[in-house]
Amino acid sequence: MQPGGGFGGMRALRGMAADPVRPGSIDRRTLRRAWSVTKRHRALIIVYLATLAISALLGALVPLVVRDIINVAIVRRSIGRLTIDVVIIAALSLAQSALGVGTRYVSSVAGERIIFDLRTRLVAHLQELSLGFFTEAQTGSVLSRISSDVTSSQAVVGTLGSVVSDLSTLIFTLGFMVALSPLVTALSLLIVPVFVLVDRLLSRRVAHAAREQMQANAEMNAFTQERFNVSGALLVALFGRRGDELDTFSHHAGRVRDAGVRFALVGRVYFAILGLASAIGTIAVYALGGDQVIRGALSLGSLVALAQYVTRLTGPITDLSSARVNLLQALVSFDRIFEVLDVQPAVTSPPNPRHLQRVEGRVALEDVWFRYPRNQAVASLTKQGVPRSEERDWALAGVTLHVEPGHTLALVGPSGAGKTTVTMLVTRMWDPERGRVTLDGIDLRELDLEELRAEIGVVTQDPFLFHDTVRANLRYAKPSATEDELRDALARAQLLATIEALPDRLDTLVGERGYRLSGGEKQRLAIARVLLRNPRIVILDEATSSLDAQNEALIQSAIGDTLQGRTAIVIAHRLSTVLGADTIAVMAAGSVVEQGSHAELLAAGGLYAELFERQFLTEQGEATAP
Repeated sequence: MQPGGGFGGMRALRGMAADPVRPGSIDRRTLRRAWSVTKRHRALIIVYLATLAISALLGALVPLVVRDIINVAIVRRSIGRLTIDVVIIAALSLAQSALGVGTRYVSSVAGERIIFDLRTRLVAHLQELSLGFFTEAQTGSVLSRISSDVTSSQAVVGTLGSVVSDLSTLIFTLGFMVALSPLVTALSLLIVPVFVLVDRLLSRRVAHAAREQMQANAEMNAFTQERFNVSGALLVALFGRRGDELDTFSHHAGRVRDAGVRFALVGRVYFAILGLASAIGTIAVYALGGDQVIRGALSLGSLVALAQYVTRLTGPITDLSSARVNLLQALVSFDRIFEVLDVQPAVTSPPNPRHLQRVEGRVALEDVWFRYPRNQAVASLTKQGVPRSEERDWALAGVTLHVEPGHTLALVGPSGAGKTTVTMLVTRMWDPERGRVTLDGIDLRELDLEELRAEIGVVTQDPFLFHDTVRANLRYAKPSATEDELRDALARAQLLATIEALPDRLDTLVGERGYRLSGGEKQRLAIARVLLRNPRIVILDEATSSLDAQNEALIQSAIGDTLQGRTAIVIAHRLSTVLGADTIAVMAAGSVVEQGSHAELLAAGGLYAELFERQFLTEQGEATAP
């Protein structure tokens, strides 16, 4: 969809920037929404959390067995008791290992299913958004949401599991520690306020650093995505800007590097302070516990068990202190995903649509007024530092047009007159602010979008082809098409002989955006795709404006077959291509200034006659030039 001529020209880019959806702060609402995403997989998550709790209990039993070895087996010199204790420790370790494998499997299944649900939901929502969203949003930033942000959101499940595991470990560990020595237990808990204070001071900085790093990555991805495709690479090479492009990429990569360093540094400071507090707590416990052993108030086995418990205690406290940071980092990804999901589609199907029975193809615009709405793009998806205009001029002002079934309406006029905007409303990419657009007398807003667009075929000045085979590109219009139907569509589009001459024929790879085909071949393949779709209404938007005479003749022949018996709206730059149209509408500044047949408009001596005379003289001059 090319700016300045294709389906959605420069008029479609005006006035579309407005107040963006600002990235919201991470709050309980985001957390609730993130939790709601897990609804279909909560049974798995519950199993995952239960196995973590059981594993924590088994781990907490080991120091008690060690205490028994020291206080009973060694003191009594009992080999039998020692053997039993060793077997118990081995069994507990084996059970923990088995549970670890199980929890890993369950968490992976749950996490990957959540990723799948989020990705499909995000892609489905993106498909419903208006063209204005994609005009403003950078492709690389959108892809970043689908790939890295969705993957990072899985960390919520891991963080939840970590919290449950750590809480279970703390509960069991503290319970056993209190039973062994309430005094030592109380001393070990004195470090908790330090963890809370550090969390309060540094967690926001960690979350901010995480968002900054994600945003820098998204912008770098957007830059590389634009440059490393066929069009971008060709433009860079032709303009000799490789050095400048490398400098710009280095700037983006430098921002990613610096953001990564800041994030790593803030995180390391955070955990270093927590680790120091844990070490001080452990030293204090050894000092008090050793004193109690010397005084006979505590057994040696109990001290060893307490020492083991303290090492098990500081880890979960550290993890729980950082759990909020980890959760914030994961919720940043959810927040960025919800930013996109919260953008409302400009056009939707009605709750109870009217269904098309038999489409005749009568199209009408009745006193239509339209201006492109303010853009809904998320600020973090757009190019940073680019001013965004608030201008919202009328793209169409009081336009009334009628096309009878099987007739052809040609739209002509200078660039920016509103021709492409008319076709955008007929395909219901947008809805008019005033007036209405109808099909067979029914307002398009009353129809199901999928049913409406199934009846419309569009060929643009620069048709889009997928990086796939000729066969796959054709079957995009009709997946069930037979071989004979494919060949028939190509023959009617004047392309069958060309495709048959290729080594792989229908299985020929067309390349990214069809770059392995000439401009004329791409146009004819697009026409074949429309013929295969067999729509009742056809829109041709500047379909022959940039082709040589030979290709234009072939495409005009294909177009003649395409339009036969169908309602057609043709946008033409070359007036010679629309002489046979039933009605020619001349547009200027968003209004229809003249309507009639070619002969009637020439006789009227208005804008059409002026444009035709200008083109005729230009073409005549080119024909006689040496």
